[in-house]
Amino acid sequence: MTPLIDIVLVVLIIMMVNIPIQVSSMGVKLPSNTNKPVLNQEPQPDQLVLAMYEDGTYALNRRVMGEDVLAYEITRRLKPLTNKIVFIDADTSILFDKVVMAMDLAREAGADKVALAKVKEEGPLEPTSVAPGSIPRGVTIGTPTVVGEITEKQAYEQFTAQGGFVQSCYFTQLSTQPDLSGRFMLEVDIGPQGEIMGHRIVGSNMESPELEACVDTAAEGLRYQPLGEQKTARVRYPLLFSPG
Repeated sequence: MTPLIDIVLVVLIIMMVNIPIQVSSMGVKLPSNTNKPVLNQEPQPDQLVLAMYEDGTYALNRRVMGEDVLAYEITRRLKPLTNKIVFIDADTSILFDKVVMAMDLAREAGADKVALAKVKEEGPLEPTSVAPGSIPRGVTIGTPTVVGEITEKQAYEQFTAQGGFVQSCYFTQLSTQPDLSGRFMLEVDIGPQGEIMGHRIVGSNMESPELEACVDTAAEGLRYQPLGEQKTARVRYPLLFSPG
């Protein structure tokens, strides 16, 4: 038995020596500068730059605003844009978890891409103005996020038909909570025939279970065009609520 094992080992060694080296190098594909979004030092009208300063304040295109107003402004300004990109320009002292929260806010407001600006020792450009402290009264529907066999436009158009129901939910709650404001996401699952397979409230920063339950109920009245056999979709609607 022992001589047989020795022979097998010798044969293995000979085979290993004779096998040619197949890979002599590994190719590396680096990102192309031509496909990289360019952040101008001075924000352009169609370029959204969310600055985060050392003292914790936010500014959108050098205009200081609170978090709720910021969410509204990003939502409003992203709607007509084809390239929905938001740049985050944070001071070097800002903790990374705060930057991640700002990125999440931008995505919830409808950004397809969130890019980080190059860190500068002097920090973001100084703000030049301060936004009003409130947003229009009522409910603002942001750009829907869609997955599956439905377009962003179709998803938005179908929801606006239920906009009156959602507004009534909010105004009813304002009668008992005059300062009620905030935002949350309504998530809807759609089946092959356009039927509602499920709906839920996610990502809420509001303390109003009654409002959330009412809006969730409103989702049952949504109607979509048939998607096709064995096709489904999921839509997320960002909703902003303001007493004005």
